[in-house]
Amino acid sequence: MNASSDPASFRAQFPVLERLAYLNAGTEGPLPRAAAEVVHQRIDLETDGGRCGRQYFEETMSLRDRVRAAYASVLGAEPSEVALTGSTTDGVNTVIGGLDFRPGDEILTSDQEHPGLLAPLARARRRHGVSIRVVPFAELVGAVSDSTRLIACSHVSWVGGEVADVPALVATGVPVLLDAAQALGAIPLDVHALGVDFYAGSGQKWLCGPEGSGALYVHPDRLDDLLVPWPGYSSLADAHDALESDWASGAPRLDHGFPAGMRSAWALASLGVFEAAGWEWVHLRAASLAAWLADRLTERGLDVSPRGPSTLVSWQVQDADAEVARLAAERVVVRSIPAFGLVRVSVGAWSSEEELNRLVELVSPG
Repeated sequence: MNASSDPASFRAQFPVLERLAYLNAGTEGPLPRAAAEVVHQRIDLETDGGRCGRQYFEETMSLRDRVRAAYASVLGAEPSEVALTGSTTDGVNTVIGGLDFRPGDEILTSDQEHPGLLAPLARARRRHGVSIRVVPFAELVGAVSDSTRLIACSHVSWVGGEVADVPALVATGVPVLLDAAQALGAIPLDVHALGVDFYAGSGQKWLCGPEGSGALYVHPDRLDDLLVPWPGYSSLADAHDALESDWASGAPRLDHGFPAGMRSAWALASLGVFEAAGWEWVHLRAASLAAWLADRLTERGLDVSPRGPSTLVSWQVQDADAEVARLAAERVVVRSIPAFGLVRVSVGAWSSEEELNRLVELVSPG
């Protein structure tokens, strides 16, 4: 076992855990000490050396290439299949805004989707006249119709941690876009094995990267189906002939904006923490702890939401916001999902058995 895959040693790399039972990575992951150190170093470099010159530009582009390759490794993809974005929603918008929808087309989605997916769908309905059909999360496969042009849903539901039946969705033959906000970094992934067309994820959640970071996987066969929605310097094969240039090769043509060096350095440092521990260990520990917590809360009499082999655990509470505030006063950080009347816990490999036991003791009994 690597030293960093010892639970105590791994946990010690996240300073916030010295003060709080931080159980909200589904919103923002805890910041590793290594990432904080790299960010300070990057600030010093840019302050002292300036943000200019060929060396600065080439180093920034090298960081971009390295972080793309690192995201691709986590996704089980090739770097040429990955675009760098600012969030899961950025990736969703790239796909929804880039496909050629027509009036009468249908996009199928579920009743457990985040506004970050629903807002782009609403825009497609207003702009293109498509129909948005919402069905229960577990019934997506059976709801596909002859009019369905895209299935857009979560891989892992942000509500309670249910996991979509992706093989069955893919088997329908309809293109599939997955919102991976609660999957990327949280559960084992291989987008090639999944067979999906589009996979959009965040960097700041389970990968513990900076806000404004994320990645979008696009199957090579679907790349030319997408309009480039944010064309710019990096979108072009030849930036010196921008008006006449073809698009850059592969999914990098879909990158969002200039690749900020600080963002890339932070993302790489955080990913390095997980790589050193071993992703298999990270995923297994987080999922095992989450399953244990769900069982203990159920035994306590709480109404735990349906869930799959994920890192999220939610339960029904009469006043979810009040319960979150009460737990926060006990230095336990969780979140509410008011629209569903739920308190949600995000369990990571950095979590400890002791803090989860304490949470079980603190929650209001069912």
